[in-house]
Amino acid sequence: MATLYSNELKAVLVPKDFLENPLSSVLKEDCLTVQHFDYQCEHRRNAVGEVYGPTDPVILKFSVRVNSPKHAKVFYDNLLTNNSHSYTILFNAVFNTNQRLSNYEDGMVVNGYVMSVEENYSSGKNRVGENEQMQLNVMVMARSVTYLGREKQSNYTSVFIQ
Repeated sequence: MATLYSNELKAVLVPKDFLENPLSSVLKEDCLTVQHFDYQCEHRRNAVGEVYGPTDPVILKFSVRVNSPKHAKVFYDNLLTNNSHSYTILFNAVFNTNQRLSNYEDGMVVNGYVMSVEENYSSGKNRVGENEQMQLNVMVMARSVTYLGREKQSNYTSVFIQ
């Protein structure tokens, strides 16, 4: 089994809705290390500040390092369904001695449809001499984005895209 590097990196992805049961339900072993993510969410506004016109589709692209086949299977299962699923990205996550999430700086929950999944394998070795992990590149068409506030505050800001 490959080593999980989540504690040493800036962002982790949890393939479930963080808002349903924050903190206590997130195990370190369920977190995937985010290598890269990209999205653009923009609304046109009139002079009063009200949103008008059609909203352009928001595509979230992210790359995660996967350390077991069960983590990759989640994305493929979601790709095969016609249902939306939630993905949580947490920044500067901190885990306690029980390997459960104890704190985070901020984050976001994206609800949407998986459009594509690409696998990248490497046969090389990392600095420690272990085999490299598989990397997944995933594209999600977003329905909504909810931004999470700092630490234990409950200041959520939702942006609905539908």
